[in-house]
Amino acid sequence: MAESLAELKGLGVGWVAIHPYAWLRRDGTVRFKPAAELDFLGRAVELARAAGVELFWKPHMGYWGSFEWRGAIEFGEDEAAWRRFFDGYRAFIVDQARFAEAAGIELFAVGVELEGTTGREAEWRRILAAVREVYGGRLIYAANWDALDRVPFWDAVDWIGVHGYFPLAGDGEPDRAALLAAWEEPLARLEALSMRHGNKPVLFAEIGYSRSADAARQPWTPRLDARPAVLALRRRLMEVALERIEQAPFVAGMFWWKWIPGPDHNDRDFSMKDPEARAALADYWGAPAPSAPLATSR
Repeated sequence: MAESLAELKGLGVGWVAIHPYAWLRRDGTVRFKPAAELDFLGRAVELARAAGVELFWKPHMGYWGSFEWRGAIEFGEDEAAWRRFFDGYRAFIVDQARFAEAAGIELFAVGVELEGTTGREAEWRRILAAVREVYGGRLIYAANWDALDRVPFWDAVDWIGVHGYFPLAGDGEPDRAALLAAWEEPLARLEALSMRHGNKPVLFAEIGYSRSADAARQPWTPRLDARPAVLALRRRLMEVALERIEQAPFVAGMFWWKWIPGPDHNDRDFSMKDPEARAALADYWGAPAPSAPLATSR
């Protein structure tokens, strides 16, 4: 991780997101270990501090084997399962928030892509209140791009979080001009949402593109394709996103998915260690001067 942080800093990155996991069973049971018992979390904070990189603490719910994805987590008419889920999730997220507060972490996600549960507004507001009791930094909720209007508690967080996998093209391979034009509609939606909530900043809590010929049409689809045209498309998508989103005054920053430190068999699709992804970051953000403050995650 120390080597990764040094390289990221050289690419102009000023913030990284770390996402500890809890695990969810189909019956709503949430399993996790207290953050204080996981030495690697404290070590990650130490390494980031030593590197001069700020942290976004973004706990995730591990759903594999129980649900198709996080947005599909829901329990229908099973009220006992709903109670187990919210009791367990509240215990997990408050534990993580307490850790983040003790570590001096400035940005914390109270939830990530859990839009199948956000209709239970009262439960979520109780969770937000419990987190506020132990955590004093900025609080966000990270919604999927197509579920922004299904979050009824934007008023209760500091920033609006979005996973920005907006489809930008139909069939065919879009050029730079087409991609720039395609960003206008989602950015207008995000600006309108920001304005409805008192000009609250919007954070791209996640954005990314895989090496896929369909990356502009279905950015969320993980595929592996190393043809030159596909690599060029991925870099073009990143460059346009970096340029256009940066121009939006209501956007606080953006976090690119994903960078796994060291060798890992899961580091395949969406890897930001791929040459074309590194090049896009380096060209746009560049390396900060040694004496200058670090750029933010924008």
